[in-house]
Amino acid sequence: MGSTAQTSTYNRTSFTRDDLHGRDRSKADFQPNLHVGMEAVDFPLVDLDGRAMRLSDYWDKKHLVVEFGCITAPVFINDLSSLHRMQRQFKDQGVQFLIIYAREAHPGAHYPAHTSFEQKLKHAQDLKHQEKVDIPVLVDSLEGHAHHAYGVSPSPVYAIDKNGIVVYKSSWLNPGDLKSFLAELLRSEALKASSERMSRVVYSEKLMTVRSNYEVHEQVFERAGPGAREDVNKAFGVDPVELARKQNSR
Repeated sequence: MGSTAQTSTYNRTSFTRDDLHGRDRSKADFQPNLHVGMEAVDFPLVDLDGRAMRLSDYWDKKHLVVEFGCITAPVFINDLSSLHRMQRQFKDQGVQFLIIYAREAHPGAHYPAHTSFEQKLKHAQDLKHQEKVDIPVLVDSLEGHAHHAYGVSPSPVYAIDKNGIVVYKSSWLNPGDLKSFLAELLRSEALKASSERMSRVVYSEKLMTVRSNYEVHEQVFERAGPGAREDVNKAFGVDPVELARKQNSR
């Protein structure tokens, strides 16, 4: 277990602009120590019933898609519908989706920064029940050991193949991009099993801008409680809920 200072630094009590990666494009790589082609980092985690699990319990059987998130992260909450759709599409094709519960993105009075693992587990259980999550949710350590290893970005997304190799990495969920990649991953798997065609390994990177959907922000900020929305307003000088209203009125 980490020190109290390490725990409180990771579980910060308010959101700041420093929590977002990619605003400076030269520093868009949110985890430069873990790249596609490298072995995935295995970690002990806990499921919502308190049972000890490991990431490798999942990728040992299927290709694995992991997104980090929490109950106070509007972008992650918005991602859930896309994750559920892709899970339904790929579940019978050897792909397992998984959520790892990380620190609170926008802590507020109702869902404050974590001070104990029991509190973190309760927040994760609330996420499942309130959002009707139909994807396994595993809880990271209080100090965020898995989150640090995979990049302390609000909601990073990874795909890990059955051999435990990182094959996809993204700072945020881009549903169309991930869906296309998974289809290619399955075709690649079939190609490797066939001796009829020549094949080659292709490595690629990309950098793109995607528009955020702010419609869910108000709901998540209200759930987090006083302080969450105010921190974002203070950090960016704009109220995301008011911004969403203006965009939707156009």
